[in-house]
Amino acid sequence: MKIKNSAQSVSPDAAVLLMCFAMLVACPLRIFQMLRNMDSITGFYNDSGSITIIILYAVLGVASLLILLFSYLSARIPAAIAPQGRRILLGIASFVFAATLFYDAISNYFSLGAESTATIVQNVRAVSLMQHLHAIFAFLSCCYFVVFCISYFSGKSFHKKLKILSLMPLAWAVVRVLERITVIISIVRVSELLLELCALVFLMIFLLSFARVVSEVNCRGSMWSVIGCGCVSAMLMLSYTIPRIMLMLTGNSDSLVDGYPLNFSDIGCALFIIIFVVTVLRSGYAVEDVEAMQAEMEEASAEEEESEEEKTVGPETVTDGDGNVMFTKKNETAQEPTEEK
Repeated sequence: MKIKNSAQSVSPDAAVLLMCFAMLVACPLRIFQMLRNMDSITGFYNDSGSITIIILYAVLGVASLLILLFSYLSARIPAAIAPQGRRILLGIASFVFAATLFYDAISNYFSLGAESTATIVQNVRAVSLMQHLHAIFAFLSCCYFVVFCISYFSGKSFHKKLKILSLMPLAWAVVRVLERITVIISIVRVSELLLELCALVFLMIFLLSFARVVSEVNCRGSMWSVIGCGCVSAMLMLSYTIPRIMLMLTGNSDSLVDGYPLNFSDIGCALFIIIFVVTVLRSGYAVEDVEAMQAEMEEASAEEEESEEEKTVGPETVTDGDGNVMFTKKNETAQEPTEEK
């Protein structure tokens, strides 16, 4: 019995709507927790029995489960084909993501203020191997999304040729997970770490499926995970990014947890995911239409091959037992009709 993509009544748009609803509930709760119920130094909850903690985790958990379920069951998921032609909005989102990745790559070595060359060299020597890898993969990911941006501004699919480079964003996400899991601390009590790890895990799944779809490599059936895991990852990223932004804008930066600053690449990533998913849902190709088109192309190709074989059939040569040519018999089907004068 087929379960995947079996529910015709379930629309993939429900995943986006659930994400928006969960955000409306989770962000105010998170801001309240960071202001009233969180130690900014350790990240632990002051009152671990607060009802807001249960509501926050319940909303995010149920929304994540339903988003994945709707994406998996929906029979109206678009075919695993990346958007075609000029997509200005998607190009802008790609550029923003590339810019934030570039800042992420250099943030360990440079600060926003002016620094001397000696200080920069000291910063380079001070960072760990994992941070160096983080910077390398962030820069390579930036290069890929610059090409992705150019592709959708120009309407030409340059990014399809960069199959290896399309995996660099996945490597960037993997390194970020490795950086976070080396922190020896309770991820349940420090919800900033818990939310970031969950967001990065779903981001890795999204980026893997995304690379398969845009590069057209074994992409059949991958669109549900692009939509489902992408929406869950964007929802979790925004659930801790928006509260950090709001606290900074309202002059409550001292309520931010130490070691968990505002990460601009998370903003760019969430924006890109939402724009990409919405573009796919609005302009994607139905699976039935793609399958019918492929069947017609295969049938036309088979007929063309048969026609070519009939035209290229040559004369049949008959030989004796020693391999000597005895006579040549012409093939009637290979002869071209002649006109009568």
